[in-house]
This record gives sequence, structure tokens and C-alpha cells, in this order.
Amino acid sequence: MSERYVRIYVVQPPEVGAEWAVRVDSDKPARFRHEKDALSYALRQARARSGQGVSVELRVEDDHGHWRSMAL
Repeated sequence: MSERYVRIYVVQPPEVGAEWAVRVDSDKPARFRHEKDALSYALRQARARSGQGVSVELRVEDDHGHWRSMAL
């Protein structure tokens, strides 16, 4: 039996004042005006899925377009 694996992407807006995007795998992204709201949503999604026995990787884009990855 293969283990289910989910990636959650938090994408910083390309310009000041634009919305943050949080995408769970290939789902349509959720949009947020503030970074803390985007990160809170991403963590809630990660906790919900890891509670279901799913392996979760949280990927956060920084202001230079580079990704930080965290296994949860």
C-alpha cells in the first residue's frame, strides 16, 4: 500500500499589495490579503491532512522567488 503525500504551497505575491496564494496539491489556490492569514490557513490544512495519516510537505516561497520546504 502506498503512502499518500500532499504538498502545500504558500506563494508570496509578486508585488506589494497583491494577494498571497495557498495551494494544496493541484487544488485551486485560496487567496489572502495578509501573510499571517495565508500561513495560518496552510498550517490548518497541513494539520488536518497529517491527522488523517497523510505525509505533508509545506513549501513557502520567499521574497526572492526561492522555496523553503518543511516536512510535517
